[in-house]
Amino acid sequence: MSSLALNLFKSYYRRTYVPPPSHLEKREYGFQLFGVQGMLRHISFGNGNELNEFLRSRVPQHAYYSTALYESPSAPEMSGKGWLGAELVFDIDIDHVDTPCKELHDTWKCKNCGAEGRGQPRACPVCGSENLERKSWVCDICINSARDEALKLLDLLENDFGVSRNEVAITFSGHRGFHIHVQREDFMSLDQDARREISDYVRGLGLEPELMLRRSKGGLYAFRYDAETPGWPGRIARYAALLLSERIAGSGLPELPKAEWEDLIKTAVNELSAKIDEKVTIDVHRLIRLPGTLHGKTGLKVLELTASELEALTAEDILKKAIVFGDEEVRVRMRKLPSRVLLYTIESDSDVVNVPLHLALYLHLNGGAEVLR
Repeated sequence: MSSLALNLFKSYYRRTYVPPPSHLEKREYGFQLFGVQGMLRHISFGNGNELNEFLRSRVPQHAYYSTALYESPSAPEMSGKGWLGAELVFDIDIDHVDTPCKELHDTWKCKNCGAEGRGQPRACPVCGSENLERKSWVCDICINSARDEALKLLDLLENDFGVSRNEVAITFSGHRGFHIHVQREDFMSLDQDARREISDYVRGLGLEPELMLRRSKGGLYAFRYDAETPGWPGRIARYAALLLSERIAGSGLPELPKAEWEDLIKTAVNELSAKIDEKVTIDVHRLIRLPGTLHGKTGLKVLELTASELEALTAEDILKKAIVFGDEEVRVRMRKLPSRVLLYTIESDSDVVNVPLHLALYLHLNGGAEVLR
């Protein structure tokens, strides 16, 4: 199957022109090749034809480009590249979101006692060890949850930071989530501390419920802010109004015991915050997947989307757009097949099943499935 995967990737790059990113010549590129350990990096290209010639000739399993711009992107040391700034980037990965479908397709095995099962427990339910070997998959339920997180982030960026929908670039990663790039010059020069503050803000970190409350009579507390207040206070007020609609007698939110308000505020922050990977946002030298290339663990296309497309498309639509290989049926053998993966439900007690080619490729790349055709 490894040769089949390589040949499929080769056929894709021979028939596809991958559009170069903006400021192509100021970015560093990195690649992982089939059957080769480590990453080939500190590469630069002068134009889109050079980039595409590399993809056709070397056929990488994974392709990345820098979110930063450099004077000399091919310099072998970071200190010699001449950092010019970096896009503010957010990575939304379904690993950071609890979804019910994990019980359908993710598996674990304890390296301590040998117990195994489905889902993503924090520790082995048999011996308590956190030393677990995990296998995770993606399905349309996962992508829909990640899409919801991306939409929450767009709302936060627009309403709290003034970043409009047409000032962001959105990419389906080809696997478990989305990348959102803020493409405004005034964000390019932000240092790590500033990016960390933005990361904390969109995740709702550092919000103190007690500071949002005002003591009232009878041991009750009132929420200090209303729905028109900017930022998190107003967002929480609007959420509370929806949740407490049956208990609102006048124009304001009801007075409640302090503990009830604190629980409600924490729930609001959890529901309304964006579940991002903060390491990606903070990193000013990050390499991230190159749109238009193939994800090496799935065979799916790294897919560019507009904000309106993200809002309008379902997870099924997005996955269908990202599938680039055919539907011809092939037989695969794999122990512990996931019961839900991509757009498919697999109901079989056998280790051998017939699946479409693009699913066979995913099962092989991510789980080592053997193709029997």
